[in-house]
Amino acid sequence: MLAWYARKVAERGKVLVALTTSEALVHPWGGRQAMIGTNPIAIGVPADPQPFVMDMATSLVSMGKLHDHANRGQAIPNGWALDEAGNATNDAAVATNGSIAPFGGPKGYALGLGFEVLVGALTASALGTDVKGTLDDDMACNKGDVFIIMEPASGAFAPVSAYLDAIRNMPAADPDRPVAIPGDRAGAERIRRLEAGYEPDPEIWRTICALAENNDLEF
Repeated sequence: MLAWYARKVAERGKVLVALTTSEALVHPWGGRQAMIGTNPIAIGVPADPQPFVMDMATSLVSMGKLHDHANRGQAIPNGWALDEAGNATNDAAVATNGSIAPFGGPKGYALGLGFEVLVGALTASALGTDVKGTLDDDMACNKGDVFIIMEPASGAFAPVSAYLDAIRNMPAADPDRPVAIPGDRAGAERIRRLEAGYEPDPEIWRTICALAENNDLEF
């Protein structure tokens, strides 16, 4: 979700660094219960032909991916998550009530924790298991967000664009998979869907229709 803001800011010629916290969904490295948010970071930088947009969580996967696997009845790979008791699990539905692993082991844990305390210190927002209201609409949301918008240095636009293109055009380890810049695939998919539309998974669409019917909503 931060990518939307990063793109909008970069399209206006500014640089964005965005940090945000979430409800505790990630277990500390070596821990067994969720104590840290997925705590994403996003960076947006003006470039041509499209802005550089990086948006990533400090968790190994998102909670949305666990729910997607659960809705599809698919098992999750080893190491993605723990169950509510702190044991490793391949059951996606069980994992949604447990905790997600930090990406990159202790390094991802350190980044997630660093962002949590940084955002908390700058915004006086809740921390860890005290964060509420991001997964439901029953409680007031008390998480924190920090958006830092900066003016790029004069003349930096062209060198950044050239550098990113040099990476894209470098020889790939796998000729069938060209080297991409973070955000390239999502940007191409966004354009494709805006032009051709989006076909949701049939089971997800049935769930959406059932929710709408149960709440007297019309499309």
